[in-house]
Amino acid sequence: MKACVLYGPKDLRIEERPLPEPAPGHVRLRMGGVGICGSDLHYYHIGRVGNAVVREPMILGHEISGVVDAVGPGTDGLLPGQKVIVNPSDECGTCEWCRSGRQNLCPSLRYYGSAARTPHVQGVMAEYPLVQARQCVVIDDAVPLTLAACVEPLAIALHAASRAGNLLGKRVFVSGAGPVGCLIAAVARLNGAASVCVSDMERFPLSVAGKLGADLLLSATDAGALAGLENGCDVCFEASGAVGGMNSCLRSVAPGGTVVHVGFLSEEEVAYPVNTMVIRKEVTVCGSLRAYQEFPLAARLVASGRLDLTPLVTAVYPLEQAEEAILAASDKTRSMKVVLTGPAAD
Repeated sequence: MKACVLYGPKDLRIEERPLPEPAPGHVRLRMGGVGICGSDLHYYHIGRVGNAVVREPMILGHEISGVVDAVGPGTDGLLPGQKVIVNPSDECGTCEWCRSGRQNLCPSLRYYGSAARTPHVQGVMAEYPLVQARQCVVIDDAVPLTLAACVEPLAIALHAASRAGNLLGKRVFVSGAGPVGCLIAAVARLNGAASVCVSDMERFPLSVAGKLGADLLLSATDAGALAGLENGCDVCFEASGAVGGMNSCLRSVAPGGTVVHVGFLSEEEVAYPVNTMVIRKEVTVCGSLRAYQEFPLAARLVASGRLDLTPLVTAVYPLEQAEEAILAASDKTRSMKVVLTGPAAD
């Protein structure tokens, strides 16, 4: 089978690997679609995501949809031919966080396509990847696999919205119109937000945010427009991973409001205006990390048509053109979610 293997910064190779056989509790998939995530872009361009550094060959990717190709011995609940999406989190299942239903906080969690551990956890940018059966969520046959590959970032957006609490009638601001930021806007609209404002540095991602439910689109370089939001938003989501976006959220949040941090900042420590922006406004600040319980809901929302993810997918490439696809996904002036396709592509 073909696999997309990263050896270091800008050293990406399409290699032939043996067809793997699923062990008990595992299934082999025919890859349908794999979405290219921001973490994949960081690994490709600089060989790292934060403290996770590529030190050995690693198959990229974690946002996958596919068709069950083979089932390991004694594995129940899945049958060859079923369409599935995959929760890329592999938790221990026994720690206090797992037992309390917060598996996304498991300290032993492993993640497909991650260099956070050595040996690295291999990803799913391969024609026939192996995954654990318990990580699979069956989806409706009618759902295109290219759209199904976007269920994982939708689950992340749903988790972020759950961290904010009730959004009904709330004025929502999202800093950063990447795929997750755009999907947060869509989820906020679905949850009854009175208004949804999104800011970004580029026009193209803002146009996608508008198609997914945002009704006010602001350039992050327009200080005057952003100033008009000051103290006027009930809930702010920081999804840009930029200090400027963080400060926009803190200035925009109304007294008694909530700020949810979703995007990872490039710097571990930043100046945070606690006195003026948090204490004096009695603002609730929280983080949102990945997702877990939200995967089945995300799959149902896509299958039912209640959330149309079509505007999110801006390009589709075959697996063999992975490097070209990654370069396209890196250009935020023309790309949102770029999806690689494999043997099970619709």
